[in-house]
Amino acid sequence: MKTSTCRKLMVFSLATGVAFMATTLISAQVVRPYTLIYSDNIRGGHTIIGNTITAVYSSGSGSTGTVNLAQMNDFSTSGTGNYTNGRTSAYGNDNSNIQFVDVDGIIPSTPLIISGDFWNYSSTNAQPASWPAVNTLPDGPGATPLGYGPTGTVKTTLTDRRTYYFTKTVTLNPALYSSFTFSLTLDDGAVVYVNGVEAGRINMGTGAVDYNTDASSNIEPEQLSTFTVTSTSLFINGSNTIQVEVHTSASNETGTDDLYFDLALDGNAAGQTTNSSSANLTLPAGTNTVKFARLYWGGRISDGIGVSDNLNLRTAKIKFNSEGYQTLTAAAGAIDKSLINTSTSDSAYEVYFDVTAYVNQRKSGTYSVADITASTGAISGGGYFGGWSLVVVYENLSLSFSSVRVYDGYLQVFQNGSVTSQTITLNGLNPPATFLLPSDAYMSMVAWEGDANLAASDPNPNGDFIKVNGKVVSDAVNPSSNFWNGTISRNGAHLEGMKNPDFKNQMGIDIDEVQIGSGYGLSPSTTDVSVEFGTEADQYFPSIFAFTMQTRPPQVQLDKMVKDTASGNEPWQIPNNVLNPNEILTYTIVGKNQGNGNAMNCVIADTIPGALTYRTGSLRVNAPTPGITPGIKTEAGNDDAAQKSSFGGKDYVKFFIGTGATATSGGILAPNDSFSVQFQCIVPPNASALNFVSNTARITGTEQDGTTPFVDDGTAIIGPLGIGLPVQLTEFTVQKENSNAVLQWTTVTEMKNDHFDIERSTDGVHFTTMGTVNGKGTTAVTNHYVYYDPVAGIREMLYYRLKIVDMDNKGFYSRVIALRPDGSPMVQNVTVYPNPFQGNVRLLFNSTQDMTITIRISNMSGQTESQNSVSVQKGQNIIVVSNSGAISAGSHIMEIIWSDGRVTQKIIKQ
Repeated sequence: MKTSTCRKLMVFSLATGVAFMATTLISAQVVRPYTLIYSDNIRGGHTIIGNTITAVYSSGSGSTGTVNLAQMNDFSTSGTGNYTNGRTSAYGNDNSNIQFVDVDGIIPSTPLIISGDFWNYSSTNAQPASWPAVNTLPDGPGATPLGYGPTGTVKTTLTDRRTYYFTKTVTLNPALYSSFTFSLTLDDGAVVYVNGVEAGRINMGTGAVDYNTDASSNIEPEQLSTFTVTSTSLFINGSNTIQVEVHTSASNETGTDDLYFDLALDGNAAGQTTNSSSANLTLPAGTNTVKFARLYWGGRISDGIGVSDNLNLRTAKIKFNSEGYQTLTAAAGAIDKSLINTSTSDSAYEVYFDVTAYVNQRKSGTYSVADITASTGAISGGGYFGGWSLVVVYENLSLSFSSVRVYDGYLQVFQNGSVTSQTITLNGLNPPATFLLPSDAYMSMVAWEGDANLAASDPNPNGDFIKVNGKVVSDAVNPSSNFWNGTISRNGAHLEGMKNPDFKNQMGIDIDEVQIGSGYGLSPSTTDVSVEFGTEADQYFPSIFAFTMQTRPPQVQLDKMVKDTASGNEPWQIPNNVLNPNEILTYTIVGKNQGNGNAMNCVIADTIPGALTYRTGSLRVNAPTPGITPGIKTEAGNDDAAQKSSFGGKDYVKFFIGTGATATSGGILAPNDSFSVQFQCIVPPNASALNFVSNTARITGTEQDGTTPFVDDGTAIIGPLGIGLPVQLTEFTVQKENSNAVLQWTTVTEMKNDHFDIERSTDGVHFTTMGTVNGKGTTAVTNHYVYYDPVAGIREMLYYRLKIVDMDNKGFYSRVIALRPDGSPMVQNVTVYPNPFQGNVRLLFNSTQDMTITIRISNMSGQTESQNSVSVQKGQNIIVVSNSGAISAGSHIMEIIWSDGRVTQKIIKQ
């Protein structure tokens, strides 16, 4: 064998695109530059499976050889003996006897019809009508052997006839077989048909046959004869009918008539493979759609093995479960090759082929890949290797949204035996959120030619490493100084029991998945990611990177304030809660994205109260609203970020805010982005100090996925304290119990309250009435209400509100609350204490994650008295609401608000 140096195969997940390089000189490190080849926000993620097709053998090769299991499964991270400096094995493929593995082995034939099976037959003195195009016959069924006469022992005795006709159905898939063998035990001759087409004949002459045709010769006693059909086109995938006509010879007509028939049919597997291995693809429970799947295969080859146009390198086979193999031939450009080093003409190569439709049709199961071209034997300078990887992006509507990015390229990390590193930049990563947990984002990698026994050294204590944004990547089975060590792993554990053969050391292929949600500098502002590869006098070949990054919801909190003055400018009217004729009300709508994900398509809408008149020229956007130049905006539509219009006889104002907003669509509010907009209204001349006006603004948009909606409301009330809404809600919650959404609300006063309409929405904007609950009329007694809404099978975020309708058929709406698809709240087990209180009130609750919450205290008329944001940690939290001591004595409403829910609690200040 020729001397060669080649060490690591790296594949990071899916890939598309066309490779354009053939053999490249050893000095070239970038064989094919990296590009973003898959990018989408989906409910799902990605995964990679694969395996080696070579191993160290003690003797022989393939299914009949002896694998050196001690070397293939030698693995330790003890840091002692042979495992110092990051080495995880004492063995490598360099100078080892590398041979092909072949898990298919010698595949036995499959019995499709066995001797002794049951057949239908015809015992008339004539050929059946339409023979042989018949599916069954009227007599039987009878077990074989069937026959009559002095020879042989039969199970089913027939009457004396010149020719007998038999039928039997068999269900099979011809794609699983390369040929079929018919074995007939006869006395005397037979013609066999498959689905009415002749497949073969035994002891029969040529030409047409009928009931009176004799067998060619007399067979005594019965004999076994076989024939094989190499064409599988006679069979169909499903039910097939085998028709057989058995003829006696002319001598039987002299008084020694006899007949004997038995048949067995075997399916012969497709031709034997030269190498093969398998791995299991396991997709999440439920319905999955494969959005992208690509098969990669490759290895090390000696000079000249590629033949014309690399045809044999571009050809491999794939099969699923027990199906037959399908041959794949990749496009001429879908191959990457690189010389191993300057001292040999050997090359490392990789080929890729799109199998999206193939995998989407089959989904979870065992995938086998076979007949990959590679060299075998013992060689120095890296040793031989070969393997394959299947990269899959899947969508499952029961999962949360994630951003999936896949990059494709091919590098050679090598510098002729010297310490070296290579850095690439992957553009367009754009993480959808600020991640809180390591599991919020994961990266998959596959690398060609990884050696477990080569790691750090004195010249390079860093060894063979990978860094993401400057941080070294490592886990329990992939040391920081020897990440490329021939493992197939997931989150620091060997992926065992999921492949065949199931080695710990693949001797030349790494397929690793690591969590990168924290510590790697990924945030919504990270448009690109830097990846650095280092080597200790080694070489390897990075190929593909794939990232799945969980979408975090935004938490957009909107609040609304109103101040009154005669002029519409400061100083504001004192007191501020009294309406005066003809004065000007200035409404200010403020808010902030307090969540960890981007809020998309952000639009604020506010309906002008019927008693007020909009003041022309008062639309204003204030700093620091992102994406919009501060200042006065026009009422006209389609010319700037605001407009005033009418619908259904009501005036409304609308603001398009956020980075990238236009005159017709909202933009992006990134985490911690704040906004502020204003407009003014004129109080009618007949207003009095006893009047009050309630006005609600709403912000709508979507989460990072562009699909899941969010909504938040803010209400401003102006009027005398104690005069509020006709129904005062102190609590309104929703939670999921079994297949129902359970809505509960509490009122402390009701005035002429006729009923509550329960309204539901999937986007927070368009609501449908789901049911009605009767009110209590006029009462000052606290009342509790509950409503059960069936939600079985619904996988979307749901939004609920109450329409409170009085006895004059006038109505107003509660705030909107949300129910997550899985019904799980982020904040649980809330306790407010002491209550009543004198100083500061405290909160005790559990949080399912690190996040920011808002604590708002309002008076019983709904006017905000205090509000602040607090960062909480996953687990139990105790918060002292420091500004609660400053509120006035009496009853108040405290709201604990987070990204998709809130808890409301009545509190009493003494």
